[in-house]
Amino acid sequence: MDRIKQTNFGQLDGIAIIETTMTNRNGMAVSSCTYGATLTKILVADYEGKLENVVCGFPSVDGYVQQPQFFGATIGPFAGRLQNAEIQIDEQIFQIQPNEGEHLLHGGTNGFHQAIWRVSVEETIDTASTIYELNYLSDYPAEIHMKVTFTLTDKDELIILYEGTPNADTLLNCTNHSYFNLSGDLKRSIHQQQLKIPAVNFIPINQSGLPLGEVRAVEGTVFDFENGKRLEEIIGANEEQIEFASGGLDHPFILQGREIEFVDEESGRKLTIVTEDQVVVVYTGNKIGDSFDFTEAKAQDFLGVCLEEQNYPNSSLHTHFPHSIVRANECYQKKTIYQFGLKK
Repeated sequence: MDRIKQTNFGQLDGIAIIETTMTNRNGMAVSSCTYGATLTKILVADYEGKLENVVCGFPSVDGYVQQPQFFGATIGPFAGRLQNAEIQIDEQIFQIQPNEGEHLLHGGTNGFHQAIWRVSVEETIDTASTIYELNYLSDYPAEIHMKVTFTLTDKDELIILYEGTPNADTLLNCTNHSYFNLSGDLKRSIHQQQLKIPAVNFIPINQSGLPLGEVRAVEGTVFDFENGKRLEEIIGANEEQIEFASGGLDHPFILQGREIEFVDEESGRKLTIVTEDQVVVVYTGNKIGDSFDFTEAKAQDFLGVCLEEQNYPNSSLHTHFPHSIVRANECYQKKTIYQFGLKK
């Protein structure tokens, strides 16, 4: 079986962008490209066996460049927001070029999401892997050799392995920023899709979307997803925290378990994310907008949800949270498993 194919995905600054598609024995296919080590398409079967795309994406690199909302991108060196675009390593403070007002979002203007990565592939009997590498050097306090590996198995699992080694002390806190919509080919918004999060606490945000240094219980609030519920129950809720996030979620949840579940009952598709991280930031696509088109549908708010597993956000400021410091020549490594299947 020919598990891996590569095609031209357009050009950026005269450099060819390559899209790699991995297919398993069940027909599930995962595509990614060298711009931002970005997941561009994930084809998954529904109850009737129909294969459809379950992430927001574009037909070429141009869409990702023109609509810089991190669609499908590898995020780093630091996922989430850092207040005043400052990084603190021990007693030393580094000022990074801000990209969201005065603050830093998802690594900044020169984050992993805008880099052109080198690509290679590996194939075994029951897996296909796409491997992206990058020597990252910007205004962060280190050069980082990064390696991100996407592996597709015949169990309909997408495994993402992040590995990074800096030459000086720095921050590393990576994630993937795919916007999931399990309806298939973006046929419906995410309102009716169900989310289950093993979290008894969440971190509130301020009006700028910056995570605060406090922790609040989810019990008795719209933020309680322990037993699962439809996203329509929280989108547009009359709650100050929801208003701060433009009518939806953009909040960190502190995980008590390792599995996050996302389900679309109409198609039957189910996604289980197995993570080693302590936090998942849930962003319900509150500010996607409607001025452009995805591959399958016109853009609109709440057309996809990001489930950004990561370490504690804004931890450079809130030092009582676990830090994301990686020391010189130490290896940062984390693995996330995306298990696709059908709701029983």
